[in-house]
Amino acid sequence: MRREPRPLTARQEAVLAVIRSSLAERGHGPTVREIGARVGLSSTSSVAHQLGRLEARGLIVRTGRDWSTCVLVEEPPARRPGLRSRGPGGGADRYGRRPTP
Repeated sequence: MRREPRPLTARQEAVLAVIRSSLAERGHGPTVREIGARVGLSSTSSVAHQLGRLEARGLIVRTGRDWSTCVLVEEPPARRPGLRSRGPGGGADRYGRRPTP
């Protein structure tokens, strides 16, 4: 039985909005202190916790060590139920041949 993922909290939505706007305006992510100032968190630890939760959910990813290097992860395409992917090529080699067992 699969559990549906919990919806984002209002604070997580606000943090994502700050990251999204910073990437659009400046081309890089905001610092932890900038995020805290814009969403009303005075503790950098609280901001880091929110960023960690977003990273664990796969919504953001860091390209470096600092949180200011985070980028948004694009939404994966919706999967149709009952279909399984075998990866690139569907199990065939680049000539369309399937491997023999």
